[in-house]
Order: sequence, then structure tokens, then C-alpha cells
Amino acid sequence: MKKLISILLILIIIIAFGCDQVDVSNPNLTYKEDIVVRAELKADNAFEGVTFTKTLPANEAYDIQKAELKDVIAYLKINGTQVIPLHYTQNGIYLPLQRYVIQPGYTYELYAEENGNYIYSKTTVPQKPFIQSALLTNNGYINTIVTSHTKTAYGAVWVVLNPGSSFELDNASDFQTIVLGKQDTTLNLSVRTIDLPEKYKSINYQNSLYARVYSFDPQYAAYFNTRNSDQPVSNPFVQGGDQVFWNVYGNNVIGLFMGMNMTGNIKVQ
Repeated sequence: MKKLISILLILIIIIAFGCDQVDVSNPNLTYKEDIVVRAELKADNAFEGVTFTKTLPANEAYDIQKAELKDVIAYLKINGTQVIPLHYTQNGIYLPLQRYVIQPGYTYELYAEENGNYIYSKTTVPQKPFIQSALLTNNGYINTIVTSHTKTAYGAVWVVLNPGSSFELDNASDFQTIVLGKQDTTLNLSVRTIDLPEKYKSINYQNSLYARVYSFDPQYAAYFNTRNSDQPVSNPFVQGGDQVFWNVYGNNVIGLFMGMNMTGNIKVQ
């Protein structure tokens, strides 16, 4: 009996290790194709166009040739009156025929249609933020005090300039937080950056530290606060993300159509 049991155990081990490994699919990688719309409307800058693409499966290398949409009908409406048609150029980018400069304080609407799917978004370009002060804290980040405006969101980044020039050696890759303007415009906002890398905290860079503050349509705060809510999705603009706030609307449509402005580089005290 013991010999039989030993033989059975050996056979089980042989079968277990001799079989091919079976991959288990990850339910979080379920693919749903979305139309992706992206546009940054930067005040006092030439309009860079609207990009129309589609999401690709998470296990597929991103290829703009596969993702771009070439047959979108789209136009901008400015302050509810002026209409500017947009035309395909390359890599899913749609531009007006003539150069157009984005104006602070203006409201822009996007109307588009792709294969019977209607797309809409609306944004207002904020005024340039005003920094009252920028101080390096003992905790290793820069804190800015910004004049508050309603219907505006703010974010701050640190910038390291080459001494004696305007050349940027480095800058923060993201915001620590996005702060909404207060209803009472007499109140000021405290807007901080992410922490400085250790090497920039030394006295060698004391005169090279600057701050830059961005202002956004307040819808950007909702996006910023939800962009990491879909953890299995590493890039919601490429793979989608149903829990992320988007301000572009349509069936199976995601994306941002966002007005923004920014200061120049302000010396840190």
C-alpha cells in the first residue's frame, strides 16, 4: 500500500510539473474603446489644436497611427458667436486654417462629430495668476501666495534656472495640489509645489530657485483629484478610465478641453 501511494505521488508531481502553465487573465484589463479628446487652450499663445484619438488595449504598444482619428468634423465656437472650423493635419491633430491666439477671459466651445458620435465641451480661459510671494519652506517645498479669483483653479511648480540666464535646468513634473479660488476675492490662496529634490535644497542653488503658478478652468481640479482613481490604468488618456472626471461629453468619449494661463518665473525668497 505504501509503495502504491509513493508511485501515485510521483505521478502527480510529474503531471504537475509537466503541464504548461495557464495564464490567468486580469479582469482589470478589460478593454473598452473610447474616443479621446485633448486640447490645452493656453492664454496669449497660438492655439495648438485639438487631438482626436482612440484608446488602445493596455497590452498593446501605443501607436499614434493606430490611435489617431482622421475623419472628425469639428469646429470651435468663441464667446457664443464666432465659429472656427478645424481641419485634420497629422497625428490626430485638428487645427484652424489660420493661426489663432487664445484670449484670456474668453469662453470656447468644442463641437465635433465622429461616425455619428457627437462630442461637446466648454471651457473658459482664466486670467493670468498674480503671485504675491514665493518662499522656500523648512519642509523642502516652495509655498506661493496667490491673489484669489473665483471660478479659477491654481497649481504651482518649482523651477531651477541656470545662474545668470533664463535657461531652465530643471522643473517640477507635476503639481502637489490644485486649489480652487475662494468666493471672497479679498482672501489670498496658499498654493504649494511638490518637494524639491535634495540637491536643490543646498545653498548652491539658493539663487536659482523660482516658482511658476498656473491658473485653470475650475473643471481641472475635478480631473486632478480623480486622475489616479482607476489604479489599473496607468495612463487614462491612452487606456481610458471610467472613474476619472472628464469635461468632454459624448458616447464613449473621454478627455480634456481645458483653458489655462500661467505666470512667468518668480524668484523664490
